[in-house]
Amino acid sequence: MSDKQLEYAVFCIENVASELGKTGTEIYNFLKKTGLLESYLVPSYEALHTQSKQYIVNEIISVVRERGFAA
Repeated sequence: MSDKQLEYAVFCIENVASELGKTGTEIYNFLKKTGLLESYLVPSYEALHTQSKQYIVNEIISVVRERGFAA
């Protein structure tokens, strides 16, 4: 993972957590447990990092809810 991808992952985790009223740790643990960190979040860097913050957050929330995250 590059430094830019790491920054992007932290940005995503913290902003999704804020939007859902959860902690960054809770979101990170869910992403890690479900494999979404490696299979979705990091690979989505190229496609999503140029989008708006709200777009990115909404996309990730949609994906985690599909995987069963109860917010």
